[in-house]
Amino acid sequence: MTKLVDISGLNIRFTGERTVYAVNDLNLSLGNSEVLGLLGESGSGKSVTLRALMRLLPKKRTEISGKVNVMERDVLAMNDEELSSFRGQTVSMIFQEPGLALDPVYTIGDQIAETVMRHEGASRADAMARALQMLDVVRIPSAKRRLKSYPHEMSGGMRQRAMIALALACKPKVLLADEPTTALDATAQIQILLLLRELQREFGMSVIFVTHDLEEAIYLGDRVIGLLPHPGRIGINVKVDLPRPRDQLATREMPEFLRLRRELFDFIKASEGRA
Repeated sequence: MTKLVDISGLNIRFTGERTVYAVNDLNLSLGNSEVLGLLGESGSGKSVTLRALMRLLPKKRTEISGKVNVMERDVLAMNDEELSSFRGQTVSMIFQEPGLALDPVYTIGDQIAETVMRHEGASRADAMARALQMLDVVRIPSAKRRLKSYPHEMSGGMRQRAMIALALACKPKVLLADEPTTALDATAQIQILLLLRELQREFGMSVIFVTHDLEEAIYLGDRVIGLLPHPGRIGINVKVDLPRPRDQLATREMPEFLRLRRELFDFIKASEGRA
């Protein structure tokens, strides 16, 4: 399997009044069109690892060592100009709370169009046409009208769909999703999960997603990695050998699904005892 993401010997620590060791000697890879779930309790380094992949950690307080390669490019060696191009075109991210990630003073259409113009040099008219297309892709009703909406004028589920549209606007090869359903109600969570899986197939992307939900990890993933806390390191790495397409009800009743859920549940309980 071709490695789109290749992380080896990754160590991350935060300095300041005290030193926090967030990730310790992490080795992780992601294949072409693979969906990888990162599971673990708070403090296991899940979100920190995603941010390291995009160099989004605070420069002055973060010490990073090891290797982080994406499509055979050394992310840790990139300068600011290279990072600007890399983010959005090669790797993009969906954040846990879209209300904080989206700019409140610009319309949804303007934010998506700005991304397309910056990365692809498109005209404003073409970029706005792409924005409309992306809102249609993520199934936002009345997409043309929603182009002129501000984030606060949309529901939580609609904001998350808009965040996904923004992340996918420049067709990245790798999508990072940091607990993309946590802030949503149960109905919206299911809808976003189904949408992400459908878009992953449609765009042919590789995906790394962070979750606390065992069933979500198994249902979406081709592989699930469980991280141990303090500092984060891999404790379990399991392949999800379930047929596709997966069904919300039937898949969760399969013996293999139940076996994987038990294996991951036992891992989480054991890791809580080590914390």
